[in-house]
Amino acid sequence: MARERIMVTLQGDEKDRPTVEAAARLARGIGATLDGLFVEPDASAYLMWTGPGVAAATVMAGAVDSIREESDRCAETAKQTFSGVLAGFDSLAADGRFYRVSGTVSEVAVEARLARYVVTDPQSMAGNGPLADFVTAVLIDEQVPVIAARAGMMPPETIHIAWDGSKEAARAAVGAAPLIANAKRVMVLQSDKGLDYSDRRSAPPERLIDWLADLGCRAGTIDIDDADNVGEAILDSSKGADLIVAGAYGHSRLREFVFGGVTRSLFQAVDGPSLLAAH
Repeated sequence: MARERIMVTLQGDEKDRPTVEAAARLARGIGATLDGLFVEPDASAYLMWTGPGVAAATVMAGAVDSIREESDRCAETAKQTFSGVLAGFDSLAADGRFYRVSGTVSEVAVEARLARYVVTDPQSMAGNGPLADFVTAVLIDEQVPVIAARAGMMPPETIHIAWDGSKEAARAAVGAAPLIANAKRVMVLQSDKGLDYSDRRSAPPERLIDWLADLGCRAGTIDIDDADNVGEAILDSSKGADLIVAGAYGHSRLREFVFGGVTRSLFQAVDGPSLLAAH
């Protein structure tokens, strides 16, 4: 049987170990391989700020050299962390691969194109830190499901699926199928608030529940219609769950940025269940 591929992001600091450990437990649980991906800063991008004259060019060249030296140090730290964690997982150590990639965000995001999941830290999912743009590109441009590893058990035993019938929510559910099939408890969370007219035909939770039944999963439902903030209601209703599965950016990203929305609430949560998002 073919094995799935999971990738985990690395940045060469203290955030790496818990993220790699969560990814390793997930990979072992679903029989996947695990690749470590260190995305280094694109030093050449700094040259665009070089002004005219030899002095400016010399200053920028020195800055680029410093960036490369720091990147070398972080890459080695990331590699050691990745190898050290995998050494404790016999089923993963032999096939685990470490990659160091550089380039523009769009260039390095293609590395994740054949992965089932990209596992990252919560801060990167929330849009903070050096990996934020890369994680966004993987999620939005490459449409690879991204998992923010938080406190939830990996692989997850209890899964909550945020369902509104949208194509993003459907892609998230399909992407989570390997996890759903092995979960002990699955609940479908739904609210009619904010649904567009075109969504209402596909929004009833029974549509998703029928699909889940084909995976051998008997799912329950949680109605969150009374909530004023759907994102907060999903988080509140998912206390004790291991994983929330949700579509991301159902509306335009500009509208999400200006008006907030479910996506931002779920992405910016620091504690609680891990999050699997798909676009």
